[in-house]
Amino acid sequence: MEFNKAVDWTGLRAVTFNGIRPNAQATAGRGAKVREMKNHGHFYVFADKVGTLKVATSGYEPWKDYPVKGWWLDSLWSEHKLAHDVYIRYALGPYRACQVRIGFLGRLKQVESVRFHERLGEYQAEQIATEQRLQALKRPFRPEVLAALQPWAAQYTADQLRYRFLVLRGGSRTGKSTLAKSLGSVYGWGNPFIQTVQGAPAPDLKEFDRDSHGYILFDNVNDMQFVLDHRALVQSNNSVHTLGQSQTGMYAYRVWIYKVPIVMTVDDSAVWDSLEPWIHENMVELILHGPCYQ
Repeated sequence: MEFNKAVDWTGLRAVTFNGIRPNAQATAGRGAKVREMKNHGHFYVFADKVGTLKVATSGYEPWKDYPVKGWWLDSLWSEHKLAHDVYIRYALGPYRACQVRIGFLGRLKQVESVRFHERLGEYQAEQIATEQRLQALKRPFRPEVLAALQPWAAQYTADQLRYRFLVLRGGSRTGKSTLAKSLGSVYGWGNPFIQTVQGAPAPDLKEFDRDSHGYILFDNVNDMQFVLDHRALVQSNNSVHTLGQSQTGMYAYRVWIYKVPIVMTVDDSAVWDSLEPWIHENMVELILHGPCYQ
C-alpha cells in the first residue's frame, strides 16, 4: 500500500489489519529519500520470503518499474528472511538492466560458505547422535589390554623432554580404532583429535585445539614414513612445529603439542617395521593378535 497524499496518523483504524496497526513512526524516508523508501517497502512486500505462500504484483514491479538495491537483499538474507536460492536469484536479477548484479560474485561466495558450514554443522550433529547410539554396541575392553597400556599412559603425569607415542597394531576387526578413540574416557583426557591418515604424507593439525582435544589420534597409518618424516612432532616435545609448508609458505601454520599423548593405529598390511631403530626407541607398541574387547 502506498499513500499519494499525507495521512492523518492520529487514528489508524482505517489501516488496521486483523487487529494490528502499522508502525507509523517517523523514518528516514523524507525529502530526496522518499521514493527510495517507498520502493524499499514495495520490495519488502514483494520478496519471496521464507514462509511466503504466493507472490504477485499490482503493476509496480521490482527491477522493471524501480531499481532494487543490493543492501535490501543483504538485509533480508542476513535476517534469515530469504532462502539461499532466492537470495542468489534476486542478486543476479531477472532483467539485463538490473543494477543488483554488482557484487554478485561476493554474494555467491557468501552463500556457498554459509551453505558449507550449515551442512558441516548438520553432519556433525548427526555424527554425534550416531556415536551416542553406537555406544550401546561397544563391549568392555579386555583387562590385560588396558593393563598393558598403563605404563605408556603414566609417562604423561610428569614433565619430560620428550614422550613415546603409542602404536596399536593388529589385523582388521581387532578393535584398534575403537580402543584408540576410547583412551580419553579411560584416562580422563577428554576427546581426541582424529586424523584418518591412510596415504596422507603429513599430519594435518590445523583444527587441533588444546582446549577441546585431550590427545591426538593418527588413525590408519599406512606407512611408517609418515612418522619418520615428523619425528620431533610425534615425540610431543616442547618445540613449536610448522606444518603445511609449501614453496610460497601461504598455507603454513604452527602448532605446540607438548605433553599431548599421541596414538597411532597400524594395520598388519601397512608398510611398518617395528625394528627400525628410531621407531623402536620412541614408541610403545601393543600388538593385538585378536579382539581387544571381551
